Amino acid sequence: MLQICHGYSGPFVTVCNQYVSAFSEHDVTTIFLKGQRQEEVTANVGGNRIIFLEQEKSSLRGIKLGSIWQLCKLFQSNHYDVVIAHRYKAIYLAGIMSYFFSIPVILGVAHELEVFRRRTRSLFVSFWRRNIVVVAVSETVSRNVARYCKSLLPQNRLFTLPNVIDLAEEGHLLSRAEARQQLGLKENDCVIGSIGRLVAKKRHEVLIKGFAELANQRLKLLIVGEGPRRKELQELAEKLGVEQQVVFAGFHARANRLVKAIDIFVLSSGEEEAFGIVILEAMLGKIPVVSSDVSGPVDVLGGTGTLFCQGDTVDLANRLAFLVKQTDDERKRSAEAGYIRVKQEFGYESFRKKVWSLPDLQQVLIE
Repeated sequence: MLQICHGYSGPFVTVCNQYVSAFSEHDVTTIFLKGQRQEEVTANVGGNRIIFLEQEKSSLRGIKLGSIWQLCKLFQSNHYDVVIAHRYKAIYLAGIMSYFFSIPVILGVAHELEVFRRRTRSLFVSFWRRNIVVVAVSETVSRNVARYCKSLLPQNRLFTLPNVIDLAEEGHLLSRAEARQQLGLKENDCVIGSIGRLVAKKRHEVLIKGFAELANQRLKLLIVGEGPRRKELQELAEKLGVEQQVVFAGFHARANRLVKAIDIFVLSSGEEEAFGIVILEAMLGKIPVVSSDVSGPVDVLGGTGTLFCQGDTVDLANRLAFLVKQTDDERKRSAEAGYIRVKQEFGYESFRKKVWSLPDLQQVLIE
């Protein structure tokens, strides 16, 4: 098996590891098109080998001749029965390789909405490379793919395979006290928190404004993550007069292990959020989740958690106020449904069964 991924930022180390685990009895190679070699990434992805092509971001634009040439050399010396390609750049490269080399199964993983909005992209998977099976990370993404690639459904080439997390991580989560000590939070603080890169689609400004609406001095807002919007968000907190209550914790490796420092987890993303692995991590930590009512996270929550109208800071504040009034035990009981859901639906074993039930992979098994 060969797995091709554009890079290892965001959730993609976890995502690549879930596919490696699904093929644990097979020889698995993972390629990252961009990003410098990191031993920590190698250890966390797993598999038989990791290859870092270390392409510059600009080299992934256009027809990507450098990447094509490097992949050609790899395919000349190896035969792959299954190729997993994450996001469109990797899907395109896998499709190009299949012009020259025999690849029994190509799974193109669509992680975001509007991936195939461009006509050339939809034509590539719909007509030019009919050997690509598209798997979407949520029902929302699947419907979006079908909108632009209408032939995939009747051709049995579109499926939904949700992202999952390693349920064994539950045993590695820091306790509430340990996590708070690492983050400089007090034991008796009531902490509303979020984990994720400080980028536009996460809409942290909605979270900060909603938090400010609460006008509750005993609350803390914890934001774990780094990104280009940090200064802008810090200035917003200062403008709203809550800078002393908002903790910008910056980047933390294995940030999911800090989730128990949070009393109420919030995902304030807009429609661009196609899934939301951090929601699963909060659910595993038995933390009540408040999310914007956008379709991707709604698919993940499946009726558990609390929803607010996306972008509506007053609605968010009202939902948070209700949870803040609850005791710790009441909040834990309200999070129980989410915990049960993630254990039943979003673990590695569940994912393995789903991926190997795909018709094309069943054919490979038979052969």
